[in-house]
Amino acid sequence: MNLRVIKLTLSFIAALLISSVCGTQYLFSAYSTTLAERLNFSSIQINTIGSAANYGVYLGKPIFGYIADNFGGRRPFFAAFIIFIGYFCLAMTYEGNLRPSFLLCAFYMFLAGMASAAGLMSSLVIVAKNITSFRGISLGAPIALSGLSAAIYSEINSLWFKNDNYHFLLFLAISTGLCIFIGSWFLVVVPPSINQDTTVVTLEEGNSSSCSTKQNDKFEDTPLLQNKINEEIDIGGWDFINNIDAKLLAITMFFFSGAGLMYINNVGTIIESLYSSHSSSTLPPIYKLQNTHVFILSIFSCLGRLSIGFISDMARLLFKIPRSFFFILSGVWIFLAQLLILFYVDDLDKLLIVTIFVGVGFGNLYSITPIIVSEWFGTKRFGSNWGMIACIPAFGGQLFNLLFGYNNDQHKRNECTGTDFHAPFILYKE
Repeated sequence: MNLRVIKLTLSFIAALLISSVCGTQYLFSAYSTTLAERLNFSSIQINTIGSAANYGVYLGKPIFGYIADNFGGRRPFFAAFIIFIGYFCLAMTYEGNLRPSFLLCAFYMFLAGMASAAGLMSSLVIVAKNITSFRGISLGAPIALSGLSAAIYSEINSLWFKNDNYHFLLFLAISTGLCIFIGSWFLVVVPPSINQDTTVVTLEEGNSSSCSTKQNDKFEDTPLLQNKINEEIDIGGWDFINNIDAKLLAITMFFFSGAGLMYINNVGTIIESLYSSHSSSTLPPIYKLQNTHVFILSIFSCLGRLSIGFISDMARLLFKIPRSFFFILSGVWIFLAQLLILFYVDDLDKLLIVTIFVGVGFGNLYSITPIIVSEWFGTKRFGSNWGMIACIPAFGGQLFNLLFGYNNDQHKRNECTGTDFHAPFILYKE
């Protein structure tokens, strides 16, 4: 195994390690209701805190995508300190050691989101530049692990901490910080190998013998694959912003991701509302149900992210199906979830299918979109381009979260519970 292969392997493993702790913002529902009760936050306030993490992730992606494009992938080491500070301060606030201000809590979550964006964007940019074939699989792996991180931490919370949110948040701060810090030292762009001696074989007509000649010319000595890569499409900056395809991609992401984020951030609140109307008298504690749904969301998000890369690669190779088909499919999953919760869900047992649909759709969306961006607009400015598209969900998520919070507060004033409380997509049902 040569030195280049070792560097490529270590860089890819580092990307996976960092990505595995860069999806913890989706864990918010596991402790959001307890945080709200302990600090006396309203639904709108707790939704603002959850949205702040999303803002940090999505608004940070253009910045850190640009940094990764231009300065390399070792830069996210500072993100280790930022994510530690974010979760550590939230833990101190929960315990009463810091001022219980919802704006400060939102700021702490914003810091954690920014650090997650730095780690994930650096990982994706390095993988995109190091691995140019089968992008669906190579980019799908770190994206899938970022979706799996919430499942890992929710399971740890259930098994070890058992609703001890203070120590769980401390563990979250330390473990995420360490993983990003360690991985950042190995996350590098590995230059393509250039063979010094290239053999060119020519077959003369009517002659089965061949002759080989050594090419010393620098241009001819460059591998044909590398020449092809260097001629790849390169759209960025204002050309990207004014591009019709980029605009359509951004608008669609606004609605798809907004509806998905609303459910992800508020599934804990939905469970709390349905809990009192459940017919069974042997229900587990609410926090266990919340952790279970966060775990299932994360697992199916991971499966959706990982599978769509492989499936889209094979579909494109064998059946010439464009990747945009799978982008639309991800929205179909999320839309079906909204219909189910409106017309089908009336107790906790039926909520599970909604969680699965949102997990699959959200995972599909966040795996296929960066792959489309890298192929439609090139990898040279992939970090900046994907960063701009990836910040759109912050606005969609905020809009839908505010609608959810307003609707929830209105129903609380009217003392509505159970099936009287309808959350996602169409929020105002009398």
